[in-house]
Amino acid sequence: ETEKRARLIFIPRRILSSTNNKTYKQAMIQRIQTIYLLLAAALMATFLFCPIAQFDTPDGLYSFTSQGVSTVMAKPATDGSEATIAQTSVFTATWGVLALGAVITVLSLVAIFLYKNRPNQARVCMINAFFMVTFYIIIFLSGYTFQNDLAATHTSWSAYLVMPFVALVLDILAYRAINKDEQLVRSMDRIR
Repeated sequence: ETEKRARLIFIPRRILSSTNNKTYKQAMIQRIQTIYLLLAAALMATFLFCPIAQFDTPDGLYSFTSQGVSTVMAKPATDGSEATIAQTSVFTATWGVLALGAVITVLSLVAIFLYKNRPNQARVCMINAFFMVTFYIIIFLSGYTFQNDLAATHTSWSAYLVMPFVALVLDILAYRAINKDEQLVRSMDRIR
């Protein structure tokens, strides 16, 4: 029974046959949850540099990223003059979006290194999932606020908004894998 379970999780027989249960627990390092958490961190880190939305306004085209809202292109004046409206770049920082995205990325990486303490690793994953849901709420609230402030006639949301959702799914999958490992270790302790 023990050997069959060990083969399922790829633990060498010498570790399995050792009497030190701590060695067995540490052999479960870096399983599939590490890949999930690493991918989630990579997706969130990449998302911090991707456009979130674009606002088409009478003044010009504005881009919303996690760093802030800035002018992409100013539109020419409509009164027939040669001048253009606001050629200088307008920039409004969105520190909340950037800070929360950075925290989510760091927590995903921290969770990877908590493999020796699976209950804490699972807690960090759940806290991170909560932050990811909050991240979406903040993005859409900020987007609609900027849309109203800029009097945008059209808003184009980016396809990159899928990235935090995929990171959330990966975080939940990591949580489930961590719980499976914890149940397996507890069942092994009962067998001994």
